[in-house]
Amino acid sequence: MVGKSAVEAFHELERTRQERGSVPPVARLGVVVAFLLTLVSFGKYDLASLSALALYPVSLVCFEQMPLFSAFRRYWFLLLPVLLLGAANPFFDRTPAASIGGIAVSGGWLSFAVLALKGTLSLAVGWSLLRKMGVEGLAEAFAELRLPPSFGLSVMLMHRYVVLMIKEMNRMRDAYALRSGTLGRAIRPSSWGPFVGLLLMRSMDRATCVQTALELRGGGNGLLRLSASETRNGRSIAVGVAYFIGWATFFVTARFLEPMRHLGDLIQVL
Repeated sequence: MVGKSAVEAFHELERTRQERGSVPPVARLGVVVAFLLTLVSFGKYDLASLSALALYPVSLVCFEQMPLFSAFRRYWFLLLPVLLLGAANPFFDRTPAASIGGIAVSGGWLSFAVLALKGTLSLAVGWSLLRKMGVEGLAEAFAELRLPPSFGLSVMLMHRYVVLMIKEMNRMRDAYALRSGTLGRAIRPSSWGPFVGLLLMRSMDRATCVQTALELRGGGNGLLRLSASETRNGRSIAVGVAYFIGWATFFVTARFLEPMRHLGDLIQVL
């Protein structure tokens, strides 16, 4: 079930990919990288200042109709490792670090909330980037950044190979269950070694077929070609530069000037 749901998630991401709009992929990628760098730079108690970064995913929902709520319903399990990692903080850090309505909040609960918010924002922004651009858009952004040509091609092939490996694993698991009479049961530990080895061999055979098809289509030299319709003109470059500079300025402001913290202090004074 996990393998099938993973394959469905890959295919759903490709089917529901939105129109890229006027913002070039390299500008969107730059904004997401700047967002993530700003996100990890906040301290473990900076909950008020960190909340200002939520404006970026909120703008994606309001202005680009990005269905982030449906994404959380489907991919909420990706947040479980982050939540489990921070669940121990309230037990080890009991020193009061903040006060809400006269109630003292320990540093453990505050750091747990910061960690959960960071994970939520990272998931929202990362998923929105893939939803808007797709893997091909990411590869094009890498090519526009003048990275080695094989880098973008490796990202695209990795996306395809992961799907191939998951499908092959499902096929082998069904064959194992039918031949051993253990339908619906887990694979015996004594068969794990041969199963993994055969999975790698069969996946390599499938990958060889993909590589052969790639070479027959003229893509075996590791070059990533952009179509004529995706060539950037002056207006597209100006939009991309303005998009990146605008959001990068906001991220720097949210990190160093901390407008949400000052707003909270002002509300307490009033």
